[in-house]
Amino acid sequence: MTDTQQLRSALTRIIWGYVFLYLDLNLGVNGHSLSVLPNWVSYLLFFSAIGLLEGEVRDLPLLKPFCVLLGIAEGVNWLGVLLTGETVLYWFYLVYALVICISIYFNFQMLTDVAALVEARNIDAGALRGVRNGEAVLRAVTMLPLPWQEWELLSALLALAGIVMCLCMIGLLIRARKMCCEGTT
Repeated sequence: MTDTQQLRSALTRIIWGYVFLYLDLNLGVNGHSLSVLPNWVSYLLFFSAIGLLEGEVRDLPLLKPFCVLLGIAEGVNWLGVLLTGETVLYWFYLVYALVICISIYFNFQMLTDVAALVEARNIDAGALRGVRNGEAVLRAVTMLPLPWQEWELLSALLALAGIVMCLCMIGLLIRARKMCCEGTT
């Protein structure tokens, strides 16, 4: 596999990882709701992309342990929903909060490394960095212990902003893949 094909494959895996991470399709079975696109698949895709890009971005391999941890946490949650109908991590609030913090860091650093990869090819990644910052702030704000149920309008606006941020992020990643691999098949 050439360097360009390897880069295209890695960026494609990152794009699909974010699609699986942010797109939540559920299937109802026996009164339980099970995700058809489980989040643990995202971390498998991210892990394989990190393996392909290890030589490209110096700090990217440092994300592997976080990727494994998040994949296991999401797998445990998915199995918990499959077997009991409830997510297991919600039972342990401090563990859940720690996993969310690690997830925010992981996504921030993953997008930072992708932006560095894009900029190494003389392509502007300012928009990707902006979306990265916005996504991290949105996730942090929604984790604040506030009465979100009472603030329906604010919750709806934050959810809408999250959807827009996600679509922009995936669109920018697709654009970055196209620009990085332009002129190849």
